[in-house]
Amino acid sequence: MAIDRLSSTSSLISALRGDMLRKAGKRSPTSPATQAPESLKQGGESAKSPAKLRAQLIDIARDVDLDDPASIQNSRVRLVRSILLWEYGEAFREHPDWKPLLDQVSAAFDADDAQKQKYMNLLKALKSSKHK
Repeated sequence: MAIDRLSSTSSLISALRGDMLRKAGKRSPTSPATQAPESLKQGGESAKSPAKLRAQLIDIARDVDLDDPASIQNSRVRLVRSILLWEYGEAFREHPDWKPLLDQVSAAFDADDAQKQKYMNLLKALKSSKHK
């Protein structure tokens, strides 16, 4: 898959990430708050586990009727919401740009036919996936 230049959505996400980091305060990389727990260093799963996110996305995709445009549109919002909350945490919902960002990222899938097809391919792949 080709990597395109940063879109306005990508730059907005980047700006929001920087804003959240500034508000959270800078911590040194060696501070106890930023070090991974021993269980994670030894291969344990965290709340931000990619496997947990994948399982969540698969569950969302399984509920989608691929022949129903409303179901597909609803799944976009749910998938994007899950990914953003996984990446930035539940506190991100309190950010003033949460709703506009969620709407803008979800709408990006409607930008052109190629994006719509990529999203449909993603849904089909997730529907056919198995998870624990």
